[in-house]
Amino acid sequence: MIAWLLSLSLFCAESVRELRSLPAQDLLAKVATDSSEVATFLRTEGYLRAARPVDAIQSAQAFQSRFPSSTLIPSVRALEAWGSLLTGESKKGSQILAQLVASPDRLASRAARDGLSEWARSGNLPASELLLLPSLLPPGEDTLLRTIAQAAPVRPLVAILPATGGFSLIGRRVFRGAQLAATEAKTSLVLIDEPANPIETALLVRGILTVSKPRAIIGPLLSNTSAAAALEIARSASSTPLILPAATSPGVSSLASTAWQVNITTGEQGRKAAQVAMECIKSSEAYLLSPKSEFGESLGESFQAEFVRLGGRIAWHRTYPAGATDFRAILETMRKTASDLARRRGEDTSGLTPVVFVPGESPSEALALAAQAALLGMKVRWIGASGWHSRQFLLETSGRMDGALLVSDNVPDENRQPWKDFSRKWRASEGDAPDRLAALGWDAAQLAVQPAVPRVFAGAQADIQFDPTGRNNVNVGVLRVEKGAFVNGCRDR
Repeated sequence: MIAWLLSLSLFCAESVRELRSLPAQDLLAKVATDSSEVATFLRTEGYLRAARPVDAIQSAQAFQSRFPSSTLIPSVRALEAWGSLLTGESKKGSQILAQLVASPDRLASRAARDGLSEWARSGNLPASELLLLPSLLPPGEDTLLRTIAQAAPVRPLVAILPATGGFSLIGRRVFRGAQLAATEAKTSLVLIDEPANPIETALLVRGILTVSKPRAIIGPLLSNTSAAAALEIARSASSTPLILPAATSPGVSSLASTAWQVNITTGEQGRKAAQVAMECIKSSEAYLLSPKSEFGESLGESFQAEFVRLGGRIAWHRTYPAGATDFRAILETMRKTASDLARRRGEDTSGLTPVVFVPGESPSEALALAAQAALLGMKVRWIGASGWHSRQFLLETSGRMDGALLVSDNVPDENRQPWKDFSRKWRASEGDAPDRLAALGWDAAQLAVQPAVPRVFAGAQADIQFDPTGRNNVNVGVLRVEKGAFVNGCRDR
């Protein structure tokens, strides 16, 4: 490593050569009080040679701050990278070196390439970094990629989930469920932080497939990054299963023949809501009130298409700004429509009971709708979706939504054996109660270690039933709000 560092010298002055030939401690003593550009560089290198990588990192960062336009910046960044690698910050160090491979500074580029090769062969880079590196390298690095492939695990089980950023709490919960299942199957699970950008996600998947043949990939978490991963799997003609634990956008799993969506999609929720209106409530007439959001529009469209397909009629359709709480004007137009239709049919208009599907996402919306509809004298039969499936919904509506039906993931049945097994193992490992996020991760990893993904699988919360064509889970749960709680089924117990 020291020989490699010395090769970075851009100095030709005899005094500098003499300084760099000194033992590290003597060099540091000579430049201790010198704040010049050259002295700061030599001090950074001296720290690294003296086995003081933390000081080397701090000195390198100070150099970059004080001399941002210096021609020595690539060399200083390389010193920072080695300091990071030596302190165990392999992700930071390897990423800096990967960036330097693309540097226009040929000397720094070659040295970074050699450094990455050396570190990969050393066995000191964890599998997660080895699998991430290819996506960070510029095109044409075939030799370096072969070195990484020789060091990378051959058949890893990979999870691409958010470990940092705004979705990290969700990602970590899903990962812990998946990791628990992997441990149960006596296999290791490699976690790679999910990029927020779909293009970066596609490049990540491409890089993973370049240097390994994963047993399966669990994730990504989000629908847009999941779609990017599926398209890359299809482009590469890979047989690697892509198990998507949480993506809810319709059609993502149809983008690759080996992609599977474990979570319930918005399209399936909308279709199930239409079936609930027709088959559970026995109504051939429905009202649709949807928020102006991607979630609301997707569910509204699938509800309307399915309800009409089943022979029903949408009597009234309005939209509202997501997060709104004043529905008086909208509900009044709905009351008038329902009253006019009832009058034409010769029915009583004093106790209107319209069936209304609201794919809302806010408990405050639900409370406002229930209260304001009651003031207008309507006994609405509400149908909601997963946006209302929360404890906060029950707390805020406080009984005002009793009788409402929701289409969502299933409430765990504590008497169900798969849930009992999962819950017991989770509590023993994590010390708290499992939730649906942990269950999604557990189910995804359970599917990933199967010899082949089955059409029907006994998931922790409920059976997972994959559509044979789209490979998305079609087992949508139907819940009833009853005495301030969610219960399974569409009728009173």
